[in-house]
Amino acid sequence: MGLTLAWDRLDRAAWEDLFATAPRSTLVQGWAWGEVKRAAGWTPRRAVIARDGHPVALAQVLEKRLGPVRLARLNRGPVWLAGAEDPALRLAAVALVRRRWRLWRGAALALAPELPAGTALPLARRRAADPWRSAWLDLTEPAETLRKRLDGKWRNMLNAAERAGLTLEAGPDLLPWLLDNYRALLAERGFAATPPEQIEALAAHADRPDDLLVLRARAGDEAVAGILLARHGTCATYLIGWSGEAGRKTKATNFLLWRAVGELAGRGVTALDLGGIDDRLTPGVAAFKRGMNGAEYCLAGEFIAL
Repeated sequence: MGLTLAWDRLDRAAWEDLFATAPRSTLVQGWAWGEVKRAAGWTPRRAVIARDGHPVALAQVLEKRLGPVRLARLNRGPVWLAGAEDPALRLAAVALVRRRWRLWRGAALALAPELPAGTALPLARRRAADPWRSAWLDLTEPAETLRKRLDGKWRNMLNAAERAGLTLEAGPDLLPWLLDNYRALLAERGFAATPPEQIEALAAHADRPDDLLVLRARAGDEAVAGILLARHGTCATYLIGWSGEAGRKTKATNFLLWRAVGELAGRGVTALDLGGIDDRLTPGVAAFKRGMNGAEYCLAGEFIAL
């Protein structure tokens, strides 16, 4: 198949240029995310996989030493570039990445590869964990098409929010406000989610000032809801949201997420990942995201390389 792999050869600019060519990139494979995890004690190892000299995938593996053992994790990688559509090529690329971490070398690799549900991963043991599930919205489609595709109940809520006269604010200066409310939400409900400190670190390591998009809805003088999305390459991911009582009554989150679609498309983003759909832990959020009727997908799951 003519596949080759090179580790840690690209600087950030070259990596970002290749990353931006991926039709469906993932936030946790981005350079900025690797730097966030570096601050938490992990070392990002970045690979370029090529076929006959042409790059077809990028893989970012996070590595940490625990005594004599090197622990590593590949999460939602590799990121597939043009020319990597063949499932056999993708399996071969994952096998190349795994070669660096072997148990007999005192190294262990956990991986949640960017491969579809049902993919059998040779020489790997599946872990008992829910596979990642989410949905993509194709932002190259006209807004009218995307709006017509919305679930009828979701679209009615959006119509109600627009009739309520909500106004939109956007800008990176809104991030501290959103994180304050998000922290209060986490404390109130006591569930695990993306740590606010991780989001602050992501903002600090962003490639561009507007890579984090914060939107806030106002009802008159009152700020009633906010959401955060992160751009990576030409794609984006919905990260967190907060809504107060007035925001829930006016369906402000529907308003914000719909307006985010237009904001992102205007910035050249071509696809939006809705940031995970979990029917077991957050069924209400899952139903909300499904209301946008994106292209749902489910990945192969979590594995330990043998």
